[in-house]
Amino acid sequence: TNKLSFTSGIFAVNESIWEHCKLTFWSPLIFAIIEYFFVGKYVNNFLFAKTLSAYITTISMLVLYYEMLKKNGHHSLLKDLIIFEVSILIGLLVSYNLMLLPEFPPIMNKIAIIMLVGATFIFYLFTYCPPKLPIFYCQVSNSYGIKN
Repeated sequence: TNKLSFTSGIFAVNESIWEHCKLTFWSPLIFAIIEYFFVGKYVNNFLFAKTLSAYITTISMLVLYYEMLKKNGHHSLLKDLIIFEVSILIGLLVSYNLMLLPEFPPIMNKIAIIMLVGATFIFYLFTYCPPKLPIFYCQVSNSYGIKN
């Protein structure tokens, strides 16, 4: 999407690393909506676990990606896909373990909502007004952020 759109804060609008962070952040949360109807009501800490999992997944992807770049000097599609899958797995393991713990205080759900609102704001803001940093640069379009 190369125009103002509701989906631009959720889906990638270019090939920058930042835009790929949206995939690792929103994918587990979209899955969590479906998952809620099957297990969400029956486990502890569901909202907080899924929110923290989305953050951990995204951070894991960034750490693994930049470690691969540091080691190899370049990236490959196969390695990128492996990093994506490993990051998702790490997030799922964190989520699973948090849901096995005793129920957290209700404030944790409020914190999860604040974290979700904050991430949503940041994803939209940096889609339309990205800093001129390498993480936001798209080599394919030779630009930063969404092209209007």
